[in-house]
Amino acid sequence: MHWDRRLLPLLLLTLGLVFGFAGRATAQDGTGPTKQELDGAEFRLTQLEQKVKLARGQPIKLGSIEIEALKRIKDLLDRFPDHPQVKALFARAQQAVVASKGGTSELPPEALAYRENEQKLRAMFFEVAEKEWAAYRAKLEASGTLFPKSFPAPSHREVSVEEMVGRHVVLDNFYYPTNQFMDSGREFVSVGSRMRGYYYVEISNRAWLGAWEAVKRYRRFINQDVPEGMGVTLVGRVIGLDLLVPQAGEDKTLPAFWGWTVEPVAIYVPDRTFAVADPNAELGGVFAGEPTMEEIKSVLYTVKEIPADVTPERLVEIYATAIKEKNWPLYLDCIDPGSRQTPISQSLCLYHWDWHQHRFAAFYCHVTVNPARVKVTKGLDLSKENIETAFLPPEKIEELKKRAGPTVWEAELTTQAYDERGLQYGSPKPRYLRKHEGKRWYILNYAQPF
Repeated sequence: MHWDRRLLPLLLLTLGLVFGFAGRATAQDGTGPTKQELDGAEFRLTQLEQKVKLARGQPIKLGSIEIEALKRIKDLLDRFPDHPQVKALFARAQQAVVASKGGTSELPPEALAYRENEQKLRAMFFEVAEKEWAAYRAKLEASGTLFPKSFPAPSHREVSVEEMVGRHVVLDNFYYPTNQFMDSGREFVSVGSRMRGYYYVEISNRAWLGAWEAVKRYRRFINQDVPEGMGVTLVGRVIGLDLLVPQAGEDKTLPAFWGWTVEPVAIYVPDRTFAVADPNAELGGVFAGEPTMEEIKSVLYTVKEIPADVTPERLVEIYATAIKEKNWPLYLDCIDPGSRQTPISQSLCLYHWDWHQHRFAAFYCHVTVNPARVKVTKGLDLSKENIETAFLPPEKIEELKKRAGPTVWEAELTTQAYDERGLQYGSPKPRYLRKHEGKRWYILNYAQPF
């Protein structure tokens, strides 16, 4: 019998109808989903699970592939609610969706206490600032050198330079660095206008740096809420008369204007602090309450020192507490001494302190610490985890002790941060610590966020 090739299309069509009908029957008669349906859902679900795993607890937004996986699994569950493979897929998908919303934690009652204490701290220092500012104003008024009003500024055609030099002026709405400009190799901030007259506050001198750096220290150690560019009140002493172009940038399009050159002597930040330039002070200036700052702040500290037998986990907890409570000495004491010896390293400690303060104010409020893994990196490891110890006779151990030198341990752990809602912020972050024989643990990567 000869095969007629013309019958091949008809045969393929018949087989397709048969198997297609069988497949649909399998999907519709309740016996279970097709392998293709299960494999498609499984493939997309695996991608969702992988994405959740890489997020390591932080919230993620599901993409089109992950949403498609959920749609397929929900469709299978609606059609085959009792099928074991479908139920298993749904359970995995449910777990993945819950994890995609981020890790959570029940915040302890004291988690937000540091923010309440910060408000108390601001009030305590502002009370001191108000008293010092009022006393300073009264002293200026009694001296007879204070202008009754700053504007309109006296015209240089009506008063002499000799009459103006040494007089004090109070300039409200002083904006730095908004009105900053350079002229004649010096740096100024202009206050005033063509109609009211100009004062040119010189900021390329130690007097300005002394007072302004004191304000920055207040922001760093007391109250972060001192935005760059906010209006402050500046008290200055007239030191001369200059013809300048009060315009930022190299290309000047404005004409030059006469103005009284002013040397800063004090800065009042409304509702916050008061700082003065002091040439006799080590840092060139001081803010209200700074001489007794630690004495004032110490009443709010919950941790004041680090015990000699501190564990890696406890040290990291103390480190977080020091940042939250603005305890600068304790913060430094947590950091490895080798990372805070030189002026540059100390400046870096301040830089990262500022960032830590910002993060605890804006991003998270509570930190949990996971168990540390400790290992010996130098010297003799006699811990139970070192299997070699079990095979060393006592006399050999004593001999090794004499020749091994001081032991150095290193620890690694992770921390998780949570916001005020109890939601995990970001992924777990590593923290590395070191301990030398006869000393306690110190943090190495202090710059690492939580």
